[in-house]
Amino acid sequence: MELFIPSLLAILIAAGIVMFLLPRLSPVILGVLALVFLLIAAYQHYTFFGSEYQLSTWQLPLLNYGPYLMIGGLVIFLIFFIINFIGTGQASATAPLQKMNEAVNRVANQLPAAANNALKAVGLGGPTNTGPIATNNGAARPPNQGQVPGYKNLRFSQI
Repeated sequence: MELFIPSLLAILIAAGIVMFLLPRLSPVILGVLALVFLLIAAYQHYTFFGSEYQLSTWQLPLLNYGPYLMIGGLVIFLIFFIINFIGTGQASATAPLQKMNEAVNRVANQLPAAANNALKAVGLGGPTNTGPIATNNGAARPPNQGQVPGYKNLRFSQI
């Protein structure tokens, strides 16, 4: 029970720091703090387990294979880099831009028809002046009464 309360308190303090303090810090400060804590942890780990690293000998025979592993890793990296650089198919630098332009044009071409259908559905008629409200603009009056000659009676949504 003696170890439970302090460890629980440490977890609660760490959770409070993570929830309330860290989101307010910039990414640069968080990166520097992470690097500092990593260096502190590596130093403490080495000072605590240093004697075990000096007494450990099982990995000494692997030192003979180190250069071959490095050269093999470098060759594999270069092969993948060359394949990625050359490519396996037809690549174009403007392909994403062309796809985006096609999508924008498709939406722009469909938008007026969709807007007209929506206006007709709510009874405003759209630019064709066929809806019940658009026909007389909501008021029953004789034609051409109160209108300027030669002026077509258009609403703002039809311009």
